[in-house]
Amino acid sequence: MKAKIFFFLFWFLGSVCLAQRYISGTVISTSGDPIAYVNIGIFREGVGTVSDINGKYTLKIPETYTQAKVSFSHIQYSPIDIPIQALSDVVTLHEVPLNLPEITIESQRMAQKEIGNRSKAGFLISGFSHGDLGGEVGSKFSIKKESVIEEVGFYIKSNSFDTVKLRLNVYSVKEKLPFQKLSSEEYITILRGQEGQMRLNLANAVLTNKDVIVTLELVSHSPVNSGGIYFSQSPPYLGKMYYRETSLDKVKKYIGGPMSMYLSIKYEK
Repeated sequence: MKAKIFFFLFWFLGSVCLAQRYISGTVISTSGDPIAYVNIGIFREGVGTVSDINGKYTLKIPETYTQAKVSFSHIQYSPIDIPIQALSDVVTLHEVPLNLPEITIESQRMAQKEIGNRSKAGFLISGFSHGDLGGEVGSKFSIKKESVIEEVGFYIKSNSFDTVKLRLNVYSVKEKLPFQKLSSEEYITILRGQEGQMRLNLANAVLTNKDVIVTLELVSHSPVNSGGIYFSQSPPYLGKMYYRETSLDKVKKYIGGPMSMYLSIKYEK
């Protein structure tokens, strides 16, 4: 996969014209259950995908990477790296406990506000075409004091998928890029015709006292071979958007306006 940016329209992912081969398999837990939406790929090399609801995946690998390792990553499991030549049809991941902090909200002592924006501007848009599994787009948010993130909103400019499933990722920031994931598994399913302002109430609120980068990640879509979903970017167009082209690829910054995205946060007065 290779990102292409159209400076006045949108960016999307296209194919790399190299000799390639395909590897397929299934990702399961130690109990034998399939694991959905595992990030799979060659770390930081733009070669990646996501397992489907049944844990199955197909990864397209350029011939130049035949000696590389394939990484498997999911927030609820220990990540592993396996040499391509040693890959079997079934990959087993070991579950790890999620140590999410317990959050108690005392409404009488808490203030609430939105940060970010709800812009409907569509001069610039970013998003995903079919096949861009594991791709992410998002924005950075400045948080000045200990806050609870309860809701994330974003603006869909167009959607031609019948159904599309997005994973919400909240990351801490290190060296101005996403670092560690702070959110649990949070998903939103969008149907054909659903456009405009969307919001996702977090099942597990995120507590942080530092800046975060929030992204939307494409984990599944129907139909498989057509369609796309695109999100508005907002002025000022010298602002930064963060994007990852596919699973486990390096995150890049694009100067062309942040995403039209907001966070609803609570903090102590």
